[in-house]
Amino acid sequence: MLGVTTYALARAGRLGRARMARMMGEHALGLWHFAVLSALDDSTDPPSQRDLGARLGIDPSDLVDVVGALEERGLLRRDRDPSDRRRYVVGLTPEGRTELDAVAGRAADLDAELLAPLAPSERVAFAAMLRRVLDHQENLAAHGDT
Repeated sequence: MLGVTTYALARAGRLGRARMARMMGEHALGLWHFAVLSALDDSTDPPSQRDLGARLGIDPSDLVDVVGALEERGLLRRDRDPSDRRRYVVGLTPEGRTELDAVAGRAADLDAELLAPLAPSERVAFAAMLRRVLDHQENLAAHGDT
């Protein structure tokens, strides 16, 4: 079965996800928490809660729980959108930035462990190819082609 790329990717992903989940647990965070904090870090302007959920593919009711837990810990802030009082915008707090930086550093260590059999140049090439595949699949999904 390892000759089937999709299967091999799924197995490697499952192993990496388990390691990531254990590490995130040490920070009292889950994978969705990391995804939300990372997405906020990538945003130039604070996104609406709805846009954030759509971008990450998180069900709105689940996102309310994730955002609420992060807000409770002071890792993000949720404010009414001044242009539309029905919406909330969310953004990282300084504490959220500190926590994200700590977790991202640990995640980089996990990446290095997972990709240890590859030479540094192979790691860079693999990451670039995987990003292209993922971008393509996300583009297909956004247009309802999957």
